[in-house]
Amino acid sequence: MQENKVGSGQLMGIALISTSVLTLEVVLTRVFSVTLWYHFAFLAISLVLMGSATAGVLLYFTPDLAQPQRARRWVRGAALALALSIPATFALYLQMPMHKILATDQGITVQQIGWLLALYADLSLPFLLAGAVLSLSLAAWPQQAGRIYWADLSGAALGCLLSIPLLEHLGGTQAVLAVGVLPALAGLLFTITRSSSVRRWARKMTPVVLTLLLVTGFTLGNMRWNWIEVTSSRKGGEEPTRTYEKWNAHSRVTVYKPVNCPFFWSVDDEYWAKTIAEGGLFHHALLLIDAVAGTPIQHFDGDLQKVSFLRYDVTSFVYHLLERPNTLVIGPGGGRDVLAALASGAPHVTAVEVNRAVIDAVRGPYGEFSGRLYDRPDVTLAIADARGFVARSPERYDVIQASLIDTWAAGGSGAFALSENSLYTAEAFQTYREHLTERGIVAVSRWYQPERPAETLRLVSTAMAGWQRSGVIDASQCVAVVARTASSAAGEGLATVLLKRTPFSAEEVRRLERQAEELNFLLLYAPGRKASNEAHAFITAADRAAFIDRYPLDISPATDNRPFFFNIVRLGDVLDSALRNSTTYRVSMEAVVILAAVLLITTGCAVCFVAVPLLVGRLRKRTKTPPPRILAYFALLGLAFMLVEVPTIQKLTVYLGHPTYSLVVVLFTLLLFGGLGSYWSNRWDAEKTAAQRMPLVFLALTVLIALHTLASLWPLPQTMVLRFRVRLLVSMGLLAPLGFLMGIPFPTGIRKIGATWSGIIPWIWGINGITSVLGSALATALAIQAGFRVTLLVGLLCYAEAGFLMWVKRRAPQRNARRVTAGIGAWKTSGR
Repeated sequence: MQENKVGSGQLMGIALISTSVLTLEVVLTRVFSVTLWYHFAFLAISLVLMGSATAGVLLYFTPDLAQPQRARRWVRGAALALALSIPATFALYLQMPMHKILATDQGITVQQIGWLLALYADLSLPFLLAGAVLSLSLAAWPQQAGRIYWADLSGAALGCLLSIPLLEHLGGTQAVLAVGVLPALAGLLFTITRSSSVRRWARKMTPVVLTLLLVTGFTLGNMRWNWIEVTSSRKGGEEPTRTYEKWNAHSRVTVYKPVNCPFFWSVDDEYWAKTIAEGGLFHHALLLIDAVAGTPIQHFDGDLQKVSFLRYDVTSFVYHLLERPNTLVIGPGGGRDVLAALASGAPHVTAVEVNRAVIDAVRGPYGEFSGRLYDRPDVTLAIADARGFVARSPERYDVIQASLIDTWAAGGSGAFALSENSLYTAEAFQTYREHLTERGIVAVSRWYQPERPAETLRLVSTAMAGWQRSGVIDASQCVAVVARTASSAAGEGLATVLLKRTPFSAEEVRRLERQAEELNFLLLYAPGRKASNEAHAFITAADRAAFIDRYPLDISPATDNRPFFFNIVRLGDVLDSALRNSTTYRVSMEAVVILAAVLLITTGCAVCFVAVPLLVGRLRKRTKTPPPRILAYFALLGLAFMLVEVPTIQKLTVYLGHPTYSLVVVLFTLLLFGGLGSYWSNRWDAEKTAAQRMPLVFLALTVLIALHTLASLWPLPQTMVLRFRVRLLVSMGLLAPLGFLMGIPFPTGIRKIGATWSGIIPWIWGINGITSVLGSALATALAIQAGFRVTLLVGLLCYAEAGFLMWVKRRAPQRNARRVTAGIGAWKTSGR
């Protein structure tokens, strides 16, 4: 009888396994963003769910393992194997040639596909073993599914929180290795939960203790001797020597040895020569975020005249138009834009940086080198999300500047962030305009390609949409665009879009023309001025919507409902060889290809995970083959959960001020309260009480999702000005009922089928897992194409359909019973 019970120690072990899986997933998103490109971070979610799903299908073919006594042994063994596999597979991954995994100018190659498959085969092993622990536990003790699922979700919620301090204090490599200790501890708990003789207990404890010592020893040893470490080698070869490195949940920040050369994003050759002739402080140290997004730490000794050459850059053009502007710099990074503003006469600069690790580098080891820039009395530093900071600020600014603000780094969610960025939406530009003075200007710089300036056009369309949302009738009178078409620091042209709170006057337009001519920049557009280029054609078009529809790339305004500003390349453009010549467009193309590949692969796997077990079952002549509605029910739950979770994370990013905060709050709340819902539902009678309550659960769930979708979380704008802790509580309060209800359907269904089809539970786990992979990719694809609201509505429909299948399952026996009763009555009436 004891074999049929799940003790508290075993539940704690299951929770530790889930903690290790979720923590490893989050840490791998950071590692992939450094070693590969940001969009490869989506592989972390895919690896987790794919490995878990594969484990479920494999266990379906070995039903004898689900016997409680055997299950305990295999669960313990899988936990220990998981502990050993984490450092082993990670060390192997770091030996792979990352530059061969990335796309080249020739597009996706057979070699790249081969290395991607090798990556999958390697890193999916830990998640397969974790999936074996969880699916085997559900199969062996189906009537305890509510408690097991509660332990699973609660452990995952803890993993959300644990990943942040691990990254902050240990860094990427050590965080991965430290995760391996958790399943070893789980193996210890699985071993001591069952009483036996001292000799047998000691024999079982020996491999557990050895595994724990081995994993712990390797982790501690690597901290001392760095046997393995994460490096970036996107172009092959070794990464240059780093003088500073700091990991956090947002990125890895590295600084490299200073060089004596002026740093410009884009400047005319004449002014480059003038800068060299005039002299100044040219030393700068390059700071990289995730080894790709650069910002220089400019050498500064307190003399602004020595850094006045920064005013010649196209990113600094706005300072030639306004005298002594009170300035807000979004994403100051190493401080270059702050120095440009001060050197231009700005009396005060407010710098808003979201990444604390960047500030730690400038203030810490490069404090003297940077002239203690962020500690000056005329500089106010805020470590916060700029969108939320501006919305809460009571101050108005003459200049709001954002130069090339993109990290090409995945958010902590890893939910295929692509290029979601809440700074570049129509609602964001509306907020910026509301915080400008009457003479104020927003200056945003982005890459520019004369032959196909899609990114510049999308910036203009988004900004003009924001101006229109704030009540401006003719936004074209408030826009100006200057550019330098020759190569810049990144090999691309560069454009600065200027948006004035009020229309540009004729005198201001003449000043624009004079300054652009003096600095040898191209004035692409200014009100009332004729020009021949696509920017001018778009802004002056009689029907801009038709222009957007005809344009070969996506230049439609980004919104908070569709905040994928950088996702310019459509699926039909991935074979365009001209786009691969641009670094910006090639990265976007690769992101779309990976998303499409994940959708195709997971769809194919989902079909195989259903068809193959059915075929094998028929060949083996299984008598208890589940009806299709059961398979569909669990498949829909996997789709629905991800279709609700992914857009919810994105929607809360602006409100909470950081994508990592949104990730942690949403996942933690949904998982924690989902676990509580699962635990509560385990008290129901699997037949009567559950059958009566589940229709109400699905009804309440669909109503809540509908409210979140249609009302768009209406309390958020009203409470945006409140302190972070209050906003945190508001977010959790909104999500807690949703998470509680989302945690009920899966374990209740497992308990229901456990009495009749207990052998298929691992298979069910696999189907749910693979459709979760599909759901996460589908959620991103839908969000890009149609927005978050449509994505949430599709999730609502999936839950509604799952509820309908359960209702049909419940009503069918009742209809049959009524038919039998009616038949008996008719037989008696006829006198037979």
